Amino acid sequence: MLSATAIVNYMARKNYLISESIRAINIVYIEGMDRDGDLNDDLPNCFNDLRLVIQFVGGKPTIVGLWEATTEPGAYYTYNPMNRAGAARIAFGQYKAWRVGTHGNSQPHEALVQVAPVPVHRDLNKDFIRTRDRVDEGLFGINQHWGYDLPVGNIGSSSAGCLVGRTRKGHREFMSLVKSDRSYRENKNFIFTTTVIAGDDLVLSM
Repeated sequence: MLSATAIVNYMARKNYLISESIRAINIVYIEGMDRDGDLNDDLPNCFNDLRLVIQFVGGKPTIVGLWEATTEPGAYYTYNPMNRAGAARIAFGQYKAWRVGTHGNSQPHEALVQVAPVPVHRDLNKDFIRTRDRVDEGLFGINQHWGYDLPVGNIGSSSAGCLVGRTRKGHREFMSLVKSDRSYRENKNFIFTTTVIAGDDLVLSM
């Protein structure tokens, strides 16, 4: 079973920021993990990762939002990258880099848009893994948006390296929680922190 406490303990061991105050949220993505907390095969071009929002309720970490997601680009942009160096695959870690804004041209929608540099692995050899890929850091439009209700087994062109929640409904729920954050309510230009975790590393730490 997926445990908010285990995730927060993992973050603490990494010396990551953990927001524990009332109405503060923690945005977390876990790669290669199912909703029940079991690892999956992390196959390419699938929504087989998790997007979570964790809050402290009564002093206890609690998962208040959980959705299917991808932290990786799909097959389309892996084989047809927007950058000649290869498709972007965000590096595992924690980054303060996103602000509420708008993503997309054909179907613009509210999202978290990248406003500060983050490191990505460039998949020049198009093998869908980070191993030995060059790290590139910058502003690459690594936004947190919806996946257009595409099926679990086909990311399609919905991600060129963004952090994508599969469904529109789930993404709207996510953004509602994001905008409930106390710091955002006090400052609409607040920059959110997001943590990206490898599922197998999380399990090993338990």
